[in-house]
Amino acid sequence: MYKVFQLIRSIHLGGAEIVAFNLSESCKNVHPEEFEFVVIELHKTNDVYSIEKKKELKSKNIRIINFGTKSKIVSLIIGPFILAYHLLKEKPNIIHSHTDLPDLLLSNTIRLFRLLHLKLPQIIRTIHNTVLWPVHNKLGRYVETAFNNDWIVGVSEGALDAYDDLRIKNGLAISPYKRVIYNGCVVPQKTEHPFRIDKQKINVAFCGRFESQKGIDVLIERIKAINFRFADDFIFHLVGSGTFKNEAFKLSEENKNVQIYEPVPNIANKLYAFDYLIMPSRFEGLVLISIEASFSKVPVIAAFAPGLSETLALDWALQFKLENEEALLSIFEKIASKSYDYEFLQNQAYAFVSEKFSYSGMINAYSKLYLELN
Repeated sequence: MYKVFQLIRSIHLGGAEIVAFNLSESCKNVHPEEFEFVVIELHKTNDVYSIEKKKELKSKNIRIINFGTKSKIVSLIIGPFILAYHLLKEKPNIIHSHTDLPDLLLSNTIRLFRLLHLKLPQIIRTIHNTVLWPVHNKLGRYVETAFNNDWIVGVSEGALDAYDDLRIKNGLAISPYKRVIYNGCVVPQKTEHPFRIDKQKINVAFCGRFESQKGIDVLIERIKAINFRFADDFIFHLVGSGTFKNEAFKLSEENKNVQIYEPVPNIANKLYAFDYLIMPSRFEGLVLISIEASFSKVPVIAAFAPGLSETLALDWALQFKLENEEALLSIFEKIASKSYDYEFLQNQAYAFVSEKFSYSGMINAYSKLYLELN
């Protein structure tokens, strides 16, 4: 039995976390006698989404360990000692880290083990973004100096390039053990949804963290401009939470066609409710929800962004430059006037993701990697 620790920031609605959950659930299903998975949550969460997700994971015999604090800073301080304790107690074969803060925690745990001359398990790091440590450059260097020749998985070519660039910029050797494994998705199943759909209008959804990376700040301003021109045509559904939550609520209070929802569990199975998904991201690693929307035959209105553009056909008609307001307004004008062939967009998107983002392909690739490292 190979024990794998999945190290994540927290149990919340994020692409990296969803990948960790999918691997824990599906690799175990494919090889039930081979794998045991434990999800390590850096800081504790107790919102509706996390409570439901924890119940779901436990029902599938996937254990969850958290560090007992809701504070990221406290978790990062005490985390290396708690993680070291569990590594020594449970002796996992592999620890698989997802994104920056888990990498920071793991880097300090590595330093602790080296100081005490203790043996570490095999390490895999999945790079989920095409921009790494954009603000805290020195902290990024500090983290990277702890890692040496571990397995690096990029969720896209752009993500691997970002890893290479970070290592080169900091004068560090690039690990020779790396590969791209695209995030795969199953075709979503239609389940009951909580959204207040107006069938007399065109329903456009934003689903994700209310953070600068996702472009929610830009979207808030663009919705104001769209409503000025097309007030009676669209209704916007903003699903998520984060730094710009207050701004989103203010927009909703000022505009009757803007609905706000807390993060929704298993949202992939509910995307079919919408007519379009909008993603004004500044950068991504490889964003799952774009792929899930295309599998649901919900066309994606997307900014040109590393890691997002790779999820869409090369000649995708609904892409725009984030800084170009008129380009986005032009797309909405064509949607409102029904200038696009909606069925063609649906089928084009579905065919593209069906060929490129196989869920079974992702599970098989990671399972093979896990077995190789044991």
